[in-house]
Amino acid sequence: MRDFIPPIPFLAKAITPFSEYIGATTLPLHIHEVVISYIAYTLINKKIAPAVSTWLFPQKYPALSAEKKFNWNVHVVSLCQSLLVNSTALYVILTDEERNNMTWQERVWGYTGASGMIQGLATGYFLWDLVITIQNVKMFGPGMLAHAVSALTVFSFGF
Repeated sequence: MRDFIPPIPFLAKAITPFSEYIGATTLPLHIHEVVISYIAYTLINKKIAPAVSTWLFPQKYPALSAEKKFNWNVHVVSLCQSLLVNSTALYVILTDEERNNMTWQERVWGYTGASGMIQGLATGYFLWDLVITIQNVKMFGPGMLAHAVSALTVFSFGF
């Protein structure tokens, strides 16, 4: 199955030297999904989560402290990411003929455009998570920072 979102040529060209250097050969095909999802998660955190939370919980959410609102918004982003990536992965598992014709070893170690897209969306989230954690390390602590670094590293290895 092909990637639903075609690559953006200038982004692919810009990231190619770095991706070749680190051995992430498929990153140029999915860097646009990393960037788009990073921007989307930032937008959810800053604009959508506060607006929807205020609408759903008009007495509770506005009464939260700034720190608790921030923490709540981070969890809203996490929920959105989980719903997006898991539902997309299930769709690909059920409908991707290319993937369905693979052996189990090829499914684990192989590549399809659709699986790369899912990886790009998830990598964008983990990049966002790392940035948020670094900016707020006093609130999240070193354990969450280690988690953010580890998650981004693991997802980046797949490219």
